[in-house]
Amino acid sequence: MNYKIAIARDEAFNFTYRANIEALAELGEVQFFSPLHDETLPPCQLLYLPGGYPELFAEQLSANESMRQSIRDYAEAGGRIYAECGGFMYLCRNIDEHMMCGVLPLSATMQGAHLHLGYRQMEWEGTTMRGHEFHYSDIVDTPADTPELRVLRLQQSAKGTSVPTAIYLYRNVIAGYTHWYWGESGFPFWNRPSH
Repeated sequence: MNYKIAIARDEAFNFTYRANIEALAELGEVQFFSPLHDETLPPCQLLYLPGGYPELFAEQLSANESMRQSIRDYAEAGGRIYAECGGFMYLCRNIDEHMMCGVLPLSATMQGAHLHLGYRQMEWEGTTMRGHEFHYSDIVDTPADTPELRVLRLQQSAKGTSVPTAIYLYRNVIAGYTHWYWGESGFPFWNRPSH
């Protein structure tokens, strides 16, 4: 395989496991770009939007309209995107009053912020995934008029109890709050799930 993989990395998006980058590098050529500073998304076959603190840079991210439009166009054209935590928030319509990419018909908010924390695990296409959830923001419920958006609640705590944390599927976009660790499994999300 020799896929082109674009990974967001700047002041707003900087939480990644080194093993995850190495797992993506096994699939092809990794290139980094900045949603804050670059004008458009580089050509790629997979876009990875990792965690970070987009809420601290929401004004600047919102002001970079050309990048937001570039990512929205990529998603609508069927581009493959995997986004977690801060990257997931960036794909939403907005973070409070600041416009984001609008790929997902969701709104992120820091209002009433409280900590969501814990180890997570789930089965995904025959692979046992492990990771963690750490965020203060919340997601406003999806509107009813978005039939293309699927919400999966597959995750469990480290003790095996179900947790409400969702994974969102839209076209070839997979997004959610959990930071999954791929060092043991390799990147598991290349294909859409069959659920």
